[in-house]
Amino acid sequence: MRDRLLRRRLSIRGRTTITATTIVALAVVAIGALLVGYLNGRLNQELDAALQEQLSAASASVVAGSGIPEEPSGTVWVRAIPSGDPAGSRPALPDVDPAPVSPPTTGQLADTIEPLSPADPPAPVPPGEQPGPRPIPAGAETMAPLRTATATVATPTGNQTLIASASTRSVQRATEAAATGLLFGMPVLLAVVATLTWFSTGRALRPVEAIRHEFTRLSAQDLRGRMPVPASGDEIARLALTLNDTLDRLDDSVRRQRRFVADASHELRSPLAALRTPLEVAQAHPNHAHWPSIAEGTLQDLDRLERLTSDLLALARIDGTTPVPGDELDLSSLTADTVARRAPAEPERVVEIEPGIVVRGHRTHLARLITNLLDNAEAHAEHQVALRLRTEDGCARLDVVDDGPGIPAEFRDQVFERFARLDTARAREQGGSGLGLALVREIVDMHRGSVVINDSGRGAHFTARFPLSAPSGSGKRPDGDTAPAHES
Repeated sequence: MRDRLLRRRLSIRGRTTITATTIVALAVVAIGALLVGYLNGRLNQELDAALQEQLSAASASVVAGSGIPEEPSGTVWVRAIPSGDPAGSRPALPDVDPAPVSPPTTGQLADTIEPLSPADPPAPVPPGEQPGPRPIPAGAETMAPLRTATATVATPTGNQTLIASASTRSVQRATEAAATGLLFGMPVLLAVVATLTWFSTGRALRPVEAIRHEFTRLSAQDLRGRMPVPASGDEIARLALTLNDTLDRLDDSVRRQRRFVADASHELRSPLAALRTPLEVAQAHPNHAHWPSIAEGTLQDLDRLERLTSDLLALARIDGTTPVPGDELDLSSLTADTVARRAPAEPERVVEIEPGIVVRGHRTHLARLITNLLDNAEAHAEHQVALRLRTEDGCARLDVVDDGPGIPAEFRDQVFERFARLDTARAREQGGSGLGLALVREIVDMHRGSVVINDSGRGAHFTARFPLSAPSGSGKRPDGDTAPAHES
């Protein structure tokens, strides 16, 4: 529990510094142990090689009758022991097991390390005398352990055992020096690593602190602030760019929401004022009021208010709905049923529906889309409205065409915005709420489709596309019935 609280209190900078320093310390200890071990082994190998070389030279010299030569560096001592000499007649020697008899020029390294017994430094054998036991350096009892090598040679007086010895003090000193250097150098190295890690981490996290500081200044009322983007182009720079893109979308969404609320308030105020004004006039002058006309106008305003409220609720439901695939439905049947339920209109309707077109979506929303497109076309058509549904390039294509005044190319994106009206001079009572085509765009986006306004010789030509859910052309609904085609 205490470790968890400590980790929570430590900053990323502190945790990174501690982690990096710990890793370097473990690495230095492991590498240092390997280096010291390698150095000790290498020096011992060189010492064994020197013993073997000196023992070979001494064996050759004893066989030739020249005695035991001196080793130039004085670090290796060679002594001779008669193989048949009883133990009591020899000088005091360390407890060394006799080496097995071997050819004269063959030396063997001892498997044990032993201290050297006290004796005088070795002296060469005088000419004409047989080589005998060699003395051992005085004061050797205080020396480091020895490494020894033995060899047995044959002489005219009998077999002689040659023992070569060398002190390991130099090996110990070199190993201790290396270990001491690592011991004193490691804290310095760790201090340098910790310092560099601390400052480099702080420098790397400086843009994060700048982003945090700027982010705290944002609020729901003001989303204009943007995060500073470092010029490094690393992960933090990409994070800042992502945050700025997200803030752009949020800012745009909030602005649209505010504009929508303001427009909705204004749109709702207009029919309410239109309802209130004639009623107040009739109440002030009841003798001059024509109540049938007032009632008719009130009902018209209520119808317009009901359509506006219905569109607002539909938009609210779409905005608050998480996009889901929906169910498979027969778009051909749905389109035919929607057209059949509509009241007869003055413009002539031409309906062409290819049967068996199946898409995945929401029946209520798609019926609302067809209704809104037909309402818009019939509101602006002069003589005829055409609706065609067919498949094209793996999609269901719905075309609604009228022969009205059409929509200029520069306003074809604007008409899909909420509360958008191109004819600003016409009376609101004659025009719509400005939400019908906005609902069309929202419903198409919900179904992962597209809607565009195509070029037309006369009037407006709307085209909506939806991905197919099943191969079309079978001429049957999912329930097995054949979808009818209407033309009037």
